[in-house]
Amino acid sequence: MTGLQAPLARPRNGTAPSPDSAGEVLVARLAGFVPLSPDDRTALSQLARRETYVPAHMDLVHEGEATDSAFLVLEGIACRYVENAAGARQILALLLPGDLCDTDLGHLTQWDHGIAALSPCQVARVPRTKLEGLIATHPAVTQAFRLAKLEAEARSRNWLAALGICRATERLTRVLCEILDRLHAVGLSGPSDCPLPLTQMDLAECIGTSSVHVNRTLQELRRSGTMELKGGRLRILDRAGLEALNGHRRPPLPNV
Repeated sequence: MTGLQAPLARPRNGTAPSPDSAGEVLVARLAGFVPLSPDDRTALSQLARRETYVPAHMDLVHEGEATDSAFLVLEGIACRYVENAAGARQILALLLPGDLCDTDLGHLTQWDHGIAALSPCQVARVPRTKLEGLIATHPAVTQAFRLAKLEAEARSRNWLAALGICRATERLTRVLCEILDRLHAVGLSGPSDCPLPLTQMDLAECIGTSSVHVNRTLQELRRSGTMELKGGRLRILDRAGLEALNGHRRPPLPNV
C-alpha cells in the first residue's frame, strides 16, 4: 500500500433524507442525531469541496503519521486497521459514507492506526484548522460530532466483545447487518439490500478469521435462506430468521 498525499448513524426517527450530493451524506448522517440549521448544513457541505478519488486497498494514512487532517468518506468503504510486523492486518472499524475521521484532531499528534480504502472511495481531506473553526462556531455540529463518536465507540466495543465470545457466523452476521443498517440510515440503500464491494479477505480481517472460513460461512448463510451475497450486493432475505439462526441481536448503542 502507498500513502495518500494531499487529500452511518442511526437517526432518532429511524429515517434519513437521501443525499443529493456527495457533501450531503455528512449532513444526512449528523442530522440523525441533532437538528441542524441551514447554516450548519451549509458549513458541513463545504467540508467536501476538496474531493479525492482513492483506489481500493490504498492507504489514506499510515500509523505514526502526523494528524494534520481529518478524512471524510463520501463514497465507498474504508477502514481503520492495525498491522503486525509480519503484515497481518486486523480491521478495527468500517468507515462508511458520512463518516468523518477524526474529529478529535486537536487532541492528537499522530495516528495510532492506519486508515485504508477497502473499495474505491471518494474522500475529502479536511485540514485541522478548518475542522476546528467549524466546531468553534457551530455548537449543534459539535454536539452531533460527539454523539456520532460515542456511537462509533459503542460499535467498537461490540466488535471487541464479538471477537472474544461469538462464533465466526455471528461475527460475520453482525458486520453484514451493520453495513446494511448504516447505509440505509443515510439513504444509500434499501432496508434489506445494499452494495457490498468487499472481498472475502476484507471480511476475514473484520472478524478475525481466514478467507476460507468466511467462504464457508457465507455458503452456510446462503443455504439457510436468510441472506445472499452475489455480484457485490448483499440481500437480507429473512432478517428475523438470520438473527435467530445465529443468536444475533442488534447490539445496543448509546441512547443518543
